[in-house]
Amino acid sequence: MQVPNSQSHSASMPPMFVARGWANLTINVVIEMVNRLPCAMDRARMTAVCQAWLAAIAHAQPLPFQLPSLLLPPADVTDVYCYLSGGCRDHSMLPGPRHFGSYDGGWIFFAYGQTSVHRMINIRTRERRALPDMIEGLAAHGTPSMVILAATLSFPPDHPKCVAAGIVTYKPHLLEAPRRRHFAFWCLGSKVATCDVAVPAPVGPAWQQEDVVYYRDSFHFLTRGGHIIVCTPIVRDGVLLRVLSELMRFEQGGYNNQQFVRARYLVSSRGELLMVVRLAAHHRALTSSFKVFRMTVITRARTWIEEVALCGRMLFVGRGCSRSYEVSQYPGFKDGIFFLDDRSFYDVEMMFGRINERLYPCSDNGRWSPAEGLSRHVDLFFPERVPSLNSPPAWLLP
Repeated sequence: MQVPNSQSHSASMPPMFVARGWANLTINVVIEMVNRLPCAMDRARMTAVCQAWLAAIAHAQPLPFQLPSLLLPPADVTDVYCYLSGGCRDHSMLPGPRHFGSYDGGWIFFAYGQTSVHRMINIRTRERRALPDMIEGLAAHGTPSMVILAATLSFPPDHPKCVAAGIVTYKPHLLEAPRRRHFAFWCLGSKVATCDVAVPAPVGPAWQQEDVVYYRDSFHFLTRGGHIIVCTPIVRDGVLLRVLSELMRFEQGGYNNQQFVRARYLVSSRGELLMVVRLAAHHRALTSSFKVFRMTVITRARTWIEEVALCGRMLFVGRGCSRSYEVSQYPGFKDGIFFLDDRSFYDVEMMFGRINERLYPCSDNGRWSPAEGLSRHVDLFFPERVPSLNSPPAWLLP
C-alpha cells in the first residue's frame, strides 16, 4: 500500500479562511459605519473597541443635530433610551438618586439624599457642581432647608453670569405646618438660595409654580392659573445682587376644558413663548392629549391663543428643560410632542418617605401625534415600566 504524500495532499486542499479581527477593518469601512450612526452615545461606544477605531472616528462626518434621550430609572439601574438610534441601554455613569431636571450639554440635576445633597453632574465629563440645600428670604421662617423640585440655568455653568432658578418646597419651623412651594435663585457655588424678589408673588392655588424657563434674559415661572412670574437676576462679579420681578396676568388663565389638566409647561420656540397643556381623562388616567398655546397681547391684555398645528416642530416637554426642535433637520421624524412621566411632581410627600414607600411612576412616557387625517393619538413608550424607588424619568439634553 502506498502511503499518501502529505505534502502533495495538503497542497491540493483549498486554503482555509482566516477571519480578520475588528481592528483590521480598513479605515474607510469604519468611517462609513460611523457616518451611519446619528447617536453620540453609539459613536462614543465605538471609540472603546480599539485604537484603530478611535483614530478612524476622528475622520467621520460631524454628528447631525441631536435630540434628547430619555432616562428611565427603575429601582437600581438607569436606562438611556435614544430616539435617534431607537436603542435602550444601561448607562453606568448615572447616579441612583432623584433626578429633578437637566441642562444642555449632558448636565443632570439630582439629589443624593432625595430631599438633600443637591448636585449637578455632567455625565460626559463627570464634572460635578454642588447646589444649595438652604433658602433665605423668608423673614418669618429664618433659613429653612429646601428641596428642589425643578431647576434650570440662565447660561452654561462656566459662564460668569450663570444663575440658577428653581421651584422648591420647604417646611416652616412649625410641627403641623404644611409644606410650601416657592421659587428660588442662586449662583453656582452658593450654599444658600434666595427667594427675595422686588415684587412678591400673590399667594393662592392659581399662582403656584408649575414650570420655569429662561427666556429673553429673564426666568419665566408658569403658574397653575396660566399666569407668568417674570424674574430678572442682577449679577455682578459672580454675585447675585437682587432679583427684579413682574407679574404677567393672563385672561381666562390660558385653558378651560372638562378634561383633567395633568401638567403645564413653558417652551421657547422660534423666538416665542408657548404654553403646552397636558391632558388626561381623569387624575388617575395616563396622558390622552395635548394643547399648545402661544402668548399674545391683544389691546394691552395678555392672553393665550391656541395653536391648531405644530407647524414642523417637535416639542420635548419637562419641567425646567423643555426644548423645541425643527422636524426639517431630522429626516424620518414628524410633528409631535414627546413627554415623560412626571406625575410625582405633585406628590411632594413621596420623597420624604422610606425607600419602600417611594413609588415614582415611570409608565406615562411617549409621543403625542397631532391631527393626521381624522385622529390624534398617543404612543406610549415602556407602558409596562414598574415604579422606581429613587426617581421619576428625566431628559438627557444633547
